[in-house]
Amino acid sequence: MTERIRILSENRARMVKKEEIPVLDRAYRRAQEVYAACPVKLQRAYGFAWTLKEKSILIQKEDVLAGFLYQYSYNVNFPMSVDEKFDPAGRASFHMDVRREVREAFSLFSIPPQSEEATQLLEFADGVESRLYKHWHSGHVLAGYPMLLKKGFGGLLSEAAEERRSCRTEQESVTLEAFQIVLEACISYIGRYEQLAGTLEAAGETEDERERMKRMRKALAWIKTKPPETFFQALQLVWLAHEMMYCENVPSAISIGRLDYYLYPYYKKDVELGQLTEEEAQEYVEAFFVKCSSQRKAYQNLTIGGCDAQGKCSVNALTYMCLRASKELKFDQPSLVFRWTDDMPEHAWREVLSLIREGMGFPALMYDPCCMKARRLSGILEEECFNYSLLGCVEFAAQGQENSLTELLRLNLPKILNLILHGGRDVKNHKSFSMKYKRNLSEIKSYEELSGWYLEEIEHFVDVTIRCIQRMEELYEKKYPLPYLSVLTEDCIRKRKDAAEGGARYNSAGYNLCGIATAADSLAAIKKLVFEKKLLTLDAYAEILKCDFEGADAVRSKALYHCPKFGNDLEEPDLIAKELIDCVRRRIDRYRTRHGGRYRLGLYSVEDHAIMGAFTGATADGRKSGEALSNSMGAVQGMDRKGPTALLNAVNRVELCHAENGMVLDIRFIPSFLEQETGQRALKKLIQTYFHQGGMELQVSVVSREKLLAAQKEPEKYQNLIVRVSGFSAYFVTLGKVTQDEIIQRTECGL
Repeated sequence: MTERIRILSENRARMVKKEEIPVLDRAYRRAQEVYAACPVKLQRAYGFAWTLKEKSILIQKEDVLAGFLYQYSYNVNFPMSVDEKFDPAGRASFHMDVRREVREAFSLFSIPPQSEEATQLLEFADGVESRLYKHWHSGHVLAGYPMLLKKGFGGLLSEAAEERRSCRTEQESVTLEAFQIVLEACISYIGRYEQLAGTLEAAGETEDERERMKRMRKALAWIKTKPPETFFQALQLVWLAHEMMYCENVPSAISIGRLDYYLYPYYKKDVELGQLTEEEAQEYVEAFFVKCSSQRKAYQNLTIGGCDAQGKCSVNALTYMCLRASKELKFDQPSLVFRWTDDMPEHAWREVLSLIREGMGFPALMYDPCCMKARRLSGILEEECFNYSLLGCVEFAAQGQENSLTELLRLNLPKILNLILHGGRDVKNHKSFSMKYKRNLSEIKSYEELSGWYLEEIEHFVDVTIRCIQRMEELYEKKYPLPYLSVLTEDCIRKRKDAAEGGARYNSAGYNLCGIATAADSLAAIKKLVFEKKLLTLDAYAEILKCDFEGADAVRSKALYHCPKFGNDLEEPDLIAKELIDCVRRRIDRYRTRHGGRYRLGLYSVEDHAIMGAFTGATADGRKSGEALSNSMGAVQGMDRKGPTALLNAVNRVELCHAENGMVLDIRFIPSFLEQETGQRALKKLIQTYFHQGGMELQVSVVSREKLLAAQKEPEKYQNLIVRVSGFSAYFVTLGKVTQDEIIQRTECGL
């Protein structure tokens, strides 16, 4: 890396400001007060505009791109709970305030307190707090930066003004007025940076500094209203558009899209004209990565590789620059995903492998044919399927065309099985949940009867949760519009609709699963120990689980080591997992979102397998209370004992193309395995075989158990150790102990 990039990298933590944290909340709160008599769309638009006017801006004297991501609290413009007393160099502790959501729904929709809907919403809140569910509405956006590059903020403003002149209703006029407010604010915001660059140009201490600031000032003056003409202008505009997204939406999975694909024409033209060198472009890309890294654990997905509209591999010089930037800088942000195509050049594989060997879990690998099939099943037009990007962890989106609430709901499958075994009572917090059927365990005479009941209860919880989240969808449409995201979403201006109102071309929501292998292994253990071996009754097993296996070490040992486990290419547990997944998929297919989109199945767990596990009692597979659940589509930690091929075969028994919201499979190798050419060739063959047999996603970790244990023992020595969690990478020492233990317990593969 250049000396400038090294300095910028080292300066990140010193540039943060604690006083910035309340700026956004203060601006939105004041907008609500000043414009209390106006529609909420205008309140939100002015809140965004005032945030851009009042927030700090930064151009460091060594920088080659203007901008910096500060951290904020988001308690006003979303139902969030954010503690403002956090270190802005780290990560704020924040979560959706589901109780506030429910209260606001009661008030906005005049829901009678004693009604069935009120009861369900209150129980839904109990479920979220008990980690029976995970519910997350905000963030997870993929704005139309490619559209912005074509039109510029000035072009979008002209479109909004033109549409407003022919509005048919007051609602349409208000929507477009809000769009105009935010677009004018964006232009003014870039103007602030233009003025700052001019000031720094005049004060520059060296000719190099003055020239960089002059180039920056001229670029900012141009892109303030006009579409970019050069690579530098285009990258600068993308960055500032991305920076502004943090002034409206929660900093969780605000993603970037196919940066190498949509910026390549600018790069190619500049290089051909002799206006840009590869070295200069590399420095710009690395500066972009440095800026992303100021938001830790933010799931800013950046997608590279993949095919073009003709189905040909689109890997280019920018693809390699992104891989090198991630390798050289070693940050947890942005989260890099590589779209794998069968016709990609060998050099691309070598560069991907080189980054994998760094041990950060980058890049995740997505197989284009399977992913595009999932896109078609989602209802995306055939001619648009090729241009998918990933947002957050592994969730699909058509950039700038799709409003996808990818984390709207996650269901804890093992906890539902435990509710069956404990009469609807959560043994961790003693709350009770409504079941479809109340049955005495002693009446269950066969495994088929138990598994059938379990599937019926899963369907029941799917039905209940979808009814609740549909009400939440309506709440956010009415109360939390997104005017800035809307102007960067195709069709919203033309339709005169906010993105939250269904203005996007495609609208969908994620319905994700957690603890798949834990649930499958638990059923397999009950089947063998209770109904086949008849070593104990179902009642007795339930009591043992309630007591967390206390005094029942022999039963736990049999469950752990003498029952079939998912991930070993054994038909029984693998097909149980498939049955559970298919049950949920068929059930959510019955429903459509508020704006006619699909509820898309997700087979990934982020960090929720650890968080939900901490709130889940002992399970029949031998797992102790509070331990992590199985990770995404992987086996229970350490229980895939027959090697990676068996695990991949087990996973491929599921039709992964139906994971329309994405899936995750983590495999960890010991570092020595990839030191030799034989190991490298074996890994490539393993990946190709898995993909050709139906695989969708794979992420490879290369870190030893010994190193992880050392980092857990002496975290101060391993501050920069990055590991793959589930769909994202993070600094190991920032993770909770349950998550750290889960990563340590994963099976190590090698020769």
